[in-house]
Amino acid sequence: PCLLLTCSWLLAPAHPTTTMTSSTRVQWVLAVTMAASLLAGTSARSVSEKVGATTLKVFILAGQSNAVGMAEVNQTNSSSNKPENGTLFYQVTDPRTADQFAPLWDKSDNNWTVFDNIAMWYNEVGQLGKAGTMDNGSIIPGVNGVDACFGSLSVGYGAGCGANGREKIGPELGFGYGMSEALQPGEKFLIMKNAWGGKTLSGDFRPPTSAQSNDPYCTDQSPTGVCKNSGHYYDVMMANVAKMMAPGAIDKMFPDLAGMTPVISGFGWWQGWNDGCDLNSTAAYEQNLANLIVDVRKGWNTPQLPVSVTTAAFMSPDEATLEAQSRSPASATAWIDQTGAAKVGNSCANDGGCRRLDVILSQLAGTNSTRHPELGGHAVTMDTLPFWRPPQFSPAPAQGYHYFHNAETYFNTGLAMAKGMVAATRS
Repeated sequence: PCLLLTCSWLLAPAHPTTTMTSSTRVQWVLAVTMAASLLAGTSARSVSEKVGATTLKVFILAGQSNAVGMAEVNQTNSSSNKPENGTLFYQVTDPRTADQFAPLWDKSDNNWTVFDNIAMWYNEVGQLGKAGTMDNGSIIPGVNGVDACFGSLSVGYGAGCGANGREKIGPELGFGYGMSEALQPGEKFLIMKNAWGGKTLSGDFRPPTSAQSNDPYCTDQSPTGVCKNSGHYYDVMMANVAKMMAPGAIDKMFPDLAGMTPVISGFGWWQGWNDGCDLNSTAAYEQNLANLIVDVRKGWNTPQLPVSVTTAAFMSPDEATLEAQSRSPASATAWIDQTGAAKVGNSCANDGGCRRLDVILSQLAGTNSTRHPELGGHAVTMDTLPFWRPPQFSPAPAQGYHYFHNAETYFNTGLAMAKGMVAATRS
């Protein structure tokens, strides 16, 4: 077994300008230890041994705009006409990363690999947040390119899917590739992604258990307010999944899967920017995340559903350490264990309230079975700090909230989500 940050498979190839000191590594190993996520060796049968050949595993992915997918595939530099640093095509051709990304390029076809064994469904068609359609649920079964974006997994299932030549990816590409490596060779499975930009866990995805609880950090306690109601996008996600799992729905969209019995086999969550914009939402994140896991398991009647969370790590490991060191006022009690006013009454030099760092800490704590025995295990948080890449080596240096559109970050995050899913299945 190995702790997350000591696993060679999780550490992405380090960028030549990015360093991680020994002290930083130790601090983050300790942070991840809090999540109790020990990973045992896996085999091809590790997540397949209890199902029959006619079972179709369905993995639900969800989150906000980074789960939607903002990483660039083919963007070129307007001056040189060469691939921008940090695009997927750049990673395929860069000697530093070419070996890792080689499976994504089909040399025989001189095009992006299409994974025929992986069915992909995503709720977006056209522009992000298209009002009146995907915001209020999807037509399932539907028409590809009209009601949703679906087919065999390849590049292009990010923002704008179904338009603009499929120019972006989200975590689904790395996740699908990683799960394909963990399952039986050639085993078919379905990824269903429900994601919308600019959404919070505290409000938009608010789980019913949070709505029924006495949340000290939620301020709108009126009967029709945010605090006492499940989030609209939580409800839409659950409704979409119910439609997908209805008899015959998958067969109509994916004829090659006809006759297989769909089974919800895992939930992947990548979200956190918008909750980090508010001190109260940040403080409530740990419990809201644990409640989300409880509620999707209950809603899908899968009490031990494997859950893999990837952290919203909008900084380098060294920056995270500096943020933690600059927190004030200093306290002998770790922030994650503080309560009430103390948890929202602090600040850091570069990020008021250390919100970005504290969302990460909350995500690590939210799947910890010691802190949350109600989860009963089978939930893992994967630290993604090592995958952060600097803006000068990325296609969109002004969009830190979208990881600068860096495809290396997105692919490795999806791969980590798959590794977490395998670990959660076995835990």
